Amino acid sequence: MGTDVFQRRAAECRRLAAAARNASDKKFWLGLMERWQTLESQARPEQRKPEQRTLELPPERRALAPSPYVR
Repeated sequence: MGTDVFQRRAAECRRLAAAARNASDKKFWLGLMERWQTLESQARPEQRKPEQRTLELPPERRALAPSPYVR
């Protein structure tokens, strides 16, 4: 799903909030808009932090793993 989908959904929520007849509806739509904006920012690759992959051995194999200090 591209970020344009999130942007369109956020814009629709903003429009619905502006058209809301009462404060609780407006609050609902603005909250949903913020959620779509959060998803959009998380989906942008330039803003993602590179994942750090670590190899975690199960406890029964840890004793068998070579030491990083031994060549």
